Amino acid sequence: MQTPGFAQDNTRDYWIHQLEILARPIMENLSKDSLKVKMPVSRNQDYQYLEAFGRTFCGISRWLDLKDDSKEDSLRDYYRELAVRGIKNGFDSQAKDYFNVQKGIQPLVDAAYLAQGLIKCPRVWELLDDSTKENVINGFRSLRRIEPFGNNWLLFASMIEAFLYQKTGSYDEKRLLNGVFSFVYGFYVGDGLYGDGNDFVFNYYNSYVIHPMLLDILLYIQNIDNDMIKECLDLEMKRYVRYVQLLERQIMSDGTMPVYGRTVTCRLGALHAMAEFVCVVDSIPNLSMGQLRSSMTAVLKKQLHEKDFDSHGFLLVGYQGEQPGLAEDYISIGSGYHCTTFFLPLGLPLAHPFWMKSNEDWTSRKIYNGGIVEKDVAYIESWSINKMAKRYYYRYVNQSCWIRQRLTLIIAVISLFGLLGLIAVVCIIYVLIRELLINK
Repeated sequence: MQTPGFAQDNTRDYWIHQLEILARPIMENLSKDSLKVKMPVSRNQDYQYLEAFGRTFCGISRWLDLKDDSKEDSLRDYYRELAVRGIKNGFDSQAKDYFNVQKGIQPLVDAAYLAQGLIKCPRVWELLDDSTKENVINGFRSLRRIEPFGNNWLLFASMIEAFLYQKTGSYDEKRLLNGVFSFVYGFYVGDGLYGDGNDFVFNYYNSYVIHPMLLDILLYIQNIDNDMIKECLDLEMKRYVRYVQLLERQIMSDGTMPVYGRTVTCRLGALHAMAEFVCVVDSIPNLSMGQLRSSMTAVLKKQLHEKDFDSHGFLLVGYQGEQPGLAEDYISIGSGYHCTTFFLPLGLPLAHPFWMKSNEDWTSRKIYNGGIVEKDVAYIESWSINKMAKRYYYRYVNQSCWIRQRLTLIIAVISLFGLLGLIAVVCIIYVLIRELLINK
């Protein structure tokens, strides 16, 4: 599993080496229209291919879009070609690797990560032929059939609409803005953290989905004439800073991280929020770029090893090696490729402070080495009457969706039992009438 031409002693080279190990089997096989043949299958097979590619492409998107005269250029060119051929196959109904966007609701999630990657990587989008672009756009539009749950799924719908807005100028305003306003006003719980809907649960979804997608959407749509978008962007930037500060403090001195909550099989995806934010801002209060790179590299060295892959190079389901017991019922083999979002900083040029600054101990390492560390200070917002009104309105809107979704399910179940009962009554009447006729 070695990548020729890249040594292990340089941090950036090491990152590229690890990214290649993850991405190559997905990218090469899809480009050859052989992903469905080569990729192992477990549960949720219908969704795993778009899931694996969408998340992988999202993770390498910034790197593929980088214009930097370096030894990486030829490798980037190669992966851009793979991406173009892969997207063409994935959205060609005649191809063996044609993505499922018609069946089930999971494609809304997986297409959103692909949309996020395509927005970050206009170079790949520009290389697609017109027919493929039209297929992608039509495929994404078809996902409007899926009503998102009142949680992080709202942002998946918003991300797809942000993509359609950027590429076509046309979008569904309700689907675009409902996810944004619901999180910024309705689901924020304080100190840089959002609830996953009206309920707050302790997991990494603020990093997997909420902060990275929310900020990206706001950045992509900030030209829309709506004063609330600017207010949301200002609030989200402040909250994002605080969340990255908290995330950095969860990286232990040896590079391990606490494993809690659901979807932990996303592995390195727990640092998606940090990886995205260093690409967007020039600096983060109380965190140096050298400190962030050092901490992330420590996590990378702790996380990915040969035991995490099968004999064909595909990622196994687990956190350290193969651990299927950690997987929820919606997890597929493709889910783990969310970990490629860790590599978003490779989209920063070699001269960027993230790569140029000297190595520096991160917070936990400083503390356990007896170093000097500033005290941790919570981020607290003031709540105006206007903001409180928006909070309850957007919580109510999505609670109504939540209730409606469940009422629909209850009505469907009752209707089914009613139908079965009606069939039973008809059968009983038929038997009684038949016996009466026979007795006569």
